[in-house]
Amino acid sequence: MSRTSWLATPWRRQLHSSSRRAQQPLRSVEVASPSSRGNLDIRAFQEKAFLPQKPYLFPIEAGSPASRLPAFSKWFNRSASVHDSHSTLPFASYLVRELQEWPFPYELIRSPGPQDVVSQFQHALMTSSEVTEQIMAGILQSEATDGHGQSFFQLYAPFRLLIKALEFNAARDSTTTHPLHLYIAQSSLHDLPEPLQADLSTPEIVLCAGKGDIYASSIWLGTEPTYTPLHRDPNPNLFCQLYSQKVVRLLPPTFGDELFFDIQRQIRQHGNSRIRTADMMQGQERKALHQAVWKAEKSPEKLHQVELRAGDALFIPEGWWHSVKSLESDGGLNGSVNWWFR
Repeated sequence: MSRTSWLATPWRRQLHSSSRRAQQPLRSVEVASPSSRGNLDIRAFQEKAFLPQKPYLFPIEAGSPASRLPAFSKWFNRSASVHDSHSTLPFASYLVRELQEWPFPYELIRSPGPQDVVSQFQHALMTSSEVTEQIMAGILQSEATDGHGQSFFQLYAPFRLLIKALEFNAARDSTTTHPLHLYIAQSSLHDLPEPLQADLSTPEIVLCAGKGDIYASSIWLGTEPTYTPLHRDPNPNLFCQLYSQKVVRLLPPTFGDELFFDIQRQIRQHGNSRIRTADMMQGQERKALHQAVWKAEKSPEKLHQVELRAGDALFIPEGWWHSVKSLESDGGLNGSVNWWFR
């Protein structure tokens, strides 16, 4: 998928569908302009996005809140390549030193088919000479056993598990082996070691645009492809991209409600997967929503799309439905952080 192009209208970005099939054009969102001093114009954000409840993109060249986070410059080795098995991986040594044995909640996707990448990864850990890696193999064995057709699993394991997953993906033969899908998803910033919490200090725009109330914040680190199905949040959301790229598709509240309940009728289900939960990560609803948002010949009415580079940030208003996935799918790292506030 190509990077977005610019419209003739100043500071509006036209975004194109990843699908080559003819379909209804996707809508763009308003884009913040750089200020003369390089600082964000909070009043302009309030008037154009926060109060009217419209999505708003902060590009890195306009002083995005993401690019101002210490973690953006301190946490990653941006010269590392996922295809180089001898690289130091995308993480800076500072981050590895602080986090290597720190526990995190993980999501693991076990893809259907004859190729069981999870078992291959587990075997690699079990045959390691490192005791910690053998213990992680045992965690996978106990928490990610494939039963009753289940493909989505949640487990707790040290940060080292993500490091090993990236190494596994880098060393695999990409022509015969799919990447391992492992995601530290929706992990609270308050659960990080204190020095790393300081690297993700709350952006000024979160503190000053509204009442200054922060409901929650999360770190998202995983192997590509990463994916979150269509859902909505009960509070406004500032989503900051730290490493690699993501694509976000959004629907206004009314149109998202209509699509969601139409899907419910189609699959004869009466669930309530409006917020991101484990229940939405597998099953008929997930497949049907993915088809409607990402694969349909005709896109839903008023569907917006935004591509986020590392250093970009996106404001998602309260109640706006959105689905998020990584732009790449080669097993490399994708990293983001967000704050829910009002």
